Amino acid sequence: MALTWLKKTSGGKNGFDDLAQLLAEQEDFSRLLQDTADIVVFTHDGDGRVLSVNRHGRWLSGLDEQFGDTLRFCDLLHQPPDFLKVRLRELIEGRRSNVRHENALVRPGADPLLLAWWHVPWHARGSKDTRIISIGLDISDQRLAEEHLGWLALHDPLTGLLNRRGFLEQARQLQANGGAFSLMLLDLDQFKDINDLRGHHHGDRLLQQVGKVVRAELRQSDVIARLGGDEFGILLPGADRSSAEHAARRCCHSLHKLRPLEGEISVAITTSIGVVLFPEHGDDVDQLLANADIALYQAKARGRNAWHMFDGDDAYRARIHERLYWERQIRDVLNNNGVAVHYQPIMNLTSGDISHYEALLRCRNPVGDDENAFLPTAELIIAAEQNGLIHRLDEQVINEVFQHSARLRNANIHTNLAINLSGLSFNNANLVNHIRQSLKDHDVAPSSIIFEITETAALADIDASIKIMEALRADGCQFALDDFGVGFSSLYYLKKLPVNYIKIDGSFIRNLTKDSENQVLIRALVDVARAFKLNTIAEFVETQEVEQLLSTLGVDYGQGYHIEKPRSFDNTWTIY
Repeated sequence: MALTWLKKTSGGKNGFDDLAQLLAEQEDFSRLLQDTADIVVFTHDGDGRVLSVNRHGRWLSGLDEQFGDTLRFCDLLHQPPDFLKVRLRELIEGRRSNVRHENALVRPGADPLLLAWWHVPWHARGSKDTRIISIGLDISDQRLAEEHLGWLALHDPLTGLLNRRGFLEQARQLQANGGAFSLMLLDLDQFKDINDLRGHHHGDRLLQQVGKVVRAELRQSDVIARLGGDEFGILLPGADRSSAEHAARRCCHSLHKLRPLEGEISVAITTSIGVVLFPEHGDDVDQLLANADIALYQAKARGRNAWHMFDGDDAYRARIHERLYWERQIRDVLNNNGVAVHYQPIMNLTSGDISHYEALLRCRNPVGDDENAFLPTAELIIAAEQNGLIHRLDEQVINEVFQHSARLRNANIHTNLAINLSGLSFNNANLVNHIRQSLKDHDVAPSSIIFEITETAALADIDASIKIMEALRADGCQFALDDFGVGFSSLYYLKKLPVNYIKIDGSFIRNLTKDSENQVLIRALVDVARAFKLNTIAEFVETQEVEQLLSTLGVDYGQGYHIEKPRSFDNTWTIY
């Protein structure tokens, strides 16, 4: 019947011959594709005997073109699952249309290679027997990347230690087990001075050294993590007061021996350590961390290069003293026009042109006559968040930048300015109205303003974030997702967030020229961004080599000290 239909549809005998010739040519073309593509293709019969293998499959499995008639498909797999033979039989019997699974292919003289398999039935022309086509795709690199991403979610890429998330998981596990343990917070004294004197590369090497020294001083069962910046966390399972004090003393002594700076300038490494005990100093991890932070502050107050065991009396005095001090500082800044803004350019890595400028908060120190003396920005932002003043701070920064934008427009200088919004900005019900009114008051084009928000803040309440971002985007403003890649969960939500740029976190850029894994990750982030039609910005571009490598990896823009340091408005633009 099929032959009759072919003859009718092909115009008789000659037409049928032509069609048969076409099918033969298509079969040759299909075989050519199989032998050219980097996929594995096996055909085997109902008994599992291998009938054919494409060129790539022979190369991976080490088979010759003449492999005999006794070779079974399942013999080529490394520990095939028990269900596979049953599922393949169901294909032959027509009770299943396809089978999918993952299984490693055995390779002589090498480790098995993980492949994703897809099996389908095939009825060969001129044969009544059903055969199976098994197609395998190499997913070993993909699986390694997934495992590495999982590792990064819990580890600090610079030191290889646990990160804050991994540390908290370990601490909560110890708490759930109910046994006694000690928690220590370790902070390097004057680490900022070391970075400023010798640069971030030297500071990074010091952090790596610190991790190794602390590891050598503790037991194998003890947990060490880099929580961020120059702060480290340590967990000592089963430790009592005496053993915790002994461990803190050893760490202080060993770290003091480090000499990170050579030449005429020398800065001794000292550390301050806060120590708490579970359950004596807190019945949950959050309380332990808070009390350890207070003990750390007390250790610094004692003259540094010291450790301090938490004391309830110290907690009250330290907490009140620190809170009142920074609350007074932030109120002085807000009430006395202490908010200043410096600008750092962001450069197109292909053309070398400046794309736009990021506005960076600087708060003038009210004590002294030095106009360039600024208070620690991070401390002030934390104080503003803790005391409910962050919305006022955000609004003053926005006003300052909009005033500068108006001055640039009046001077016929056209550029875009990026403004950082704090993590609590989107809790401000008046944020959108304030921005709209400020844009109107200063006659600023919304399209010239880019708001930056960290991925952590954006994902804290993603629905609220999207609502505010879409409202401002409708007005013409743009958005950048800052510190991208740290949480990795943002990859899932990226298609929902209405952003124009993603800023790759600096932890992936440091030591980029020597870290091939970070190069792979950055290329992957660039591919993801391009899929969503987003531009990428790399922070911490501090050398020409890093700039060139980022351009090779496809990153669109760069920002860092190699391109330009942050400068005041008047030092960035000359306006007469």
